Amino acid sequence: MIISITLDQHVGGIAQSLINYSKALKSINKTHLIILPDKAVIIKDLEDISNVKLVKIPKILLKFHMFTKFVFNNNLENLLRSSKFIFIHNYKLVKYFSKFRNKVGLINHSGKARKPPFNIYNIFLTSAAKERYLTKFPLSSNKNLIIPHGFSNIRHRKKNIDINDKFLNIVAAGRFVEKKGFEDLIEVAKIIKKEKLNIKIKLYGEGPLDIVFKKKLKELKLTNLSICKWASSSAEIFNGSNVFCIPSIKEPFGLIIGEAMMFGLPVISTKTDGACELFGDHPEKRGGIIVNVSSPDELLKAMIKMQNKKFREMISNNAKKNITENFSIDILSYNLKKLLQ
Repeated sequence: MIISITLDQHVGGIAQSLINYSKALKSINKTHLIILPDKAVIIKDLEDISNVKLVKIPKILLKFHMFTKFVFNNNLENLLRSSKFIFIHNYKLVKYFSKFRNKVGLINHSGKARKPPFNIYNIFLTSAAKERYLTKFPLSSNKNLIIPHGFSNIRHRKKNIDINDKFLNIVAAGRFVEKKGFEDLIEVAKIIKKEKLNIKIKLYGEGPLDIVFKKKLKELKLTNLSICKWASSSAEIFNGSNVFCIPSIKEPFGLIIGEAMMFGLPVISTKTDGACELFGDHPEKRGGIIVNVSSPDELLKAMIKMQNKKFREMISNNAKKNITENFSIDILSYNLKKLLQ
């Protein structure tokens, strides 16, 4: 039995990784026991995966049991002791698992270089994150390894009947916070309006900057960028779009990039850890265009390049090939099998 434990209860990278790890562990016939808050939004999706067992606990009580190292909950302690391996999804939680240190793996979702309080398996999502850690802690005796996320089968986009073929339809999605770089998309929309280009942008998400973004769109009288709340599914976001754009300032991996590629969307991304891991040194051959961070002009140039339908179709095919050959659930299963041997 493999255990994952988290205090996270929102939509995001950790939630999606629990799904992907469950599917990957299913392929190698491993039961995945997940200990998580009882209000976690991902519970329903996890319940649909046959090898998953859930232990749902009120978040404040789960925090208490971790803080007291499970001495007041024999059932949880016995589960942890009997498990083959324990995945922890937050650096701050590691210190509570010292008694299980020989079988603990910290999944470094943030990409930050932080040294665990004792020797464990340090699992990085990207080469850049691992290199940053080893530069800061060259004498680290942790078992440091790279296991990128894995993605399910290729999916086909449906064309929305209200989409105007005269326009290049760009889609972006994420939490409305500064590090996601969505302010740069507003700047791009401003230039698009000025240059009268046939490009439209749809931005999905919510967050602290929601009101700020909407106010700015109103002030600039921009109609070529629309803001939408989170959709109920990835398909709702990607269907009818031509290109996915992610203008992040920081992106440890960017699961949504892989999801877009699964739908065959060519990607425009800033130069972050995740994009560099997914697209390497020859981005166009692997399904995307990479531009510098905080560069609206470069984002726009990439969008203009994507207006060429033949070029766009080539990038789309490369994206699907890349995600299938290098970042599939099967590859994640293989990497986890090697770890668990």
